[in-house]
Amino acid sequence: MALRLAVASRSVLPSSHDCAQLSGIQSGSVAKGFEVEDCNRLWKGVRNVGSSSEKRRRGRSGFGWRAQATSGTQSKPAVEPVGFNDGSSTRFAPLINGCWTLAGGHGRIVESEIVQVMEMYARSGLTSFDTADIYGPSESILGAFRERWVKESEQSDGSRDVQVFTKFCPNIFRMKMTPQVVEQSIRRSMAALGVQKLDLVQMHWWDYDIPGMVDVAKSLADLREKGLITSVGVTNMSTEALAQIVDAGVPVVCNQVQFSMLDQRPRTAMLKYCEERDIKLFTYGTLAGGLLSNRYLEEGKKSLFGKVKYTTPDLNTSSLKMYWRIVREAGGEDYWRKLLSALGEIAAAKEVSISAVALRWAMQQGPVHPIVGLRNATHLDDNLTALTFTLGAAEIDKIEEVLRTSRGPSGDCYEMERS
Repeated sequence: MALRLAVASRSVLPSSHDCAQLSGIQSGSVAKGFEVEDCNRLWKGVRNVGSSSEKRRRGRSGFGWRAQATSGTQSKPAVEPVGFNDGSSTRFAPLINGCWTLAGGHGRIVESEIVQVMEMYARSGLTSFDTADIYGPSESILGAFRERWVKESEQSDGSRDVQVFTKFCPNIFRMKMTPQVVEQSIRRSMAALGVQKLDLVQMHWWDYDIPGMVDVAKSLADLREKGLITSVGVTNMSTEALAQIVDAGVPVVCNQVQFSMLDQRPRTAMLKYCEERDIKLFTYGTLAGGLLSNRYLEEGKKSLFGKVKYTTPDLNTSSLKMYWRIVREAGGEDYWRKLLSALGEIAAAKEVSISAVALRWAMQQGPVHPIVGLRNATHLDDNLTALTFTLGAAEIDKIEEVLRTSRGPSGDCYEMERS
């Protein structure tokens, strides 16, 4: 069975939305000793949700759709694949599994266990993965996953294709990006992953003041014509920059940007532009590293002076530190807690989790396909559940009432990060 694969070309600088800090990120080695929860235990039975207050806090987490990794007997929602606008045969899952957590700053991992987790996601129908060579050992881990997946597929007829997408983030500060340099990078990634053709390459450009952005995008389009990659995308592009590339004749299929209830910048212009051209928006940060989840929902306790106090968030991952900046831009902890409270009420009424509501909200904004970090299988239920319901007008209004009080971040996609 064919397994379509796409990777970013070799680069020096990590994407700042995936690796908030360069420190601690080591490429090419897997940290030892991280204990991913036992995969078999994760996929058995239904957890007891308990009291009504606990049910509100946790939502439907634990009720969901645990597909049995071995027997396939557990019922699960159908995951309808989506296609690109360039006529390619690539079909991908509406929710994409993000592998930036393998780059460092999110705990230690064991390769064999994370490969098992990847298999669980793929067998559930979430067959699409987002990675890059700058994500530490993620390419080598996905290579091991790919090898195992293909081997098992040869022994059964029930498996489906798997797609792996990633980004091309060239070090434009140190070297000139000629067509030859771009092709060499693409071929190195092809060789590293043992594939003959990449499924999708998404280009990032660090600084608009450095010339060559459109030319490099056209080089990727040439490699598409040459048969080395299937589709061309971009990442962290503003609406103006994306329009320049599209107007140059590059068949862009997607733009990967940050988008959540905390970061509404794509609603300024990007969503409308992409919807009119059937360009998909792959969105990271839709759950803000977990800040938009039941984990942080609490009632709060009043102090002697009447001020409500909450547990101080433990920002113990690179993602949480990065997205906490977005919380501050949006209105600070008070705004975040107000949003969580509204989402908690909606989630409790629908018997789903806050994360599922946050994902569903984003997907109802336009051609949006969230990228959700994959580190273990504990959140697979929430991801799948987000595909099983729709938010009604009253629920959307309840969310919008809070969102209208947001202070930021303002501007177009990735504008703040470039300033």
